[in-house]
Amino acid sequence: MSNILILLVDDDTQFLEATEYMLKYENYEVITAKNGEESIKKYNESRPDIVLMDLKMPIMNGYDAFFKIKKDNPDAKIIFTSAYTINNEEFKKAENFGLFGLLTKPFDLNELNDIITKN
Repeated sequence: MSNILILLVDDDTQFLEATEYMLKYENYEVITAKNGEESIKKYNESRPDIVLMDLKMPIMNGYDAFFKIKKDNPDAKIIFTSAYTINNEEFKKAENFGLFGLLTKPFDLNELNDIITKN
C-alpha cells in the first residue's frame, strides 16, 4: 500500500489535518490543498495517484476543480468526499466523466482502501 500519493483537498483544516495524519499512518504519501484552485496547481505539480476532493469549498468548489483536472488529465483518479448525500446533475455529469468514487464524510480507511485497490 505504500508509495501511493494522495492529494487531499478540503477547506476544513481540522478534517484536512486529521485525515492527512490517518493516511500517513497507513503509509500513504499525502499532499494537501485547501480549495479547488489550489488543488489544480498541486495536481499539476505532483501528479498524485488519487485525489480526495471535497465538494463544498470557497474560491472554487470540487466540481469545478474536478472538471478542470479531468479536462487536461482524463486518467486522473478523483474521489469526491462529502458530508451530504449527492444526487444532482453535476454529480451525474462527473460520473460520466469518469469519477473514481464517492466517500461520505466521515469515511473510514477501509472504504478508501477498497476504492483504491479495486481499480
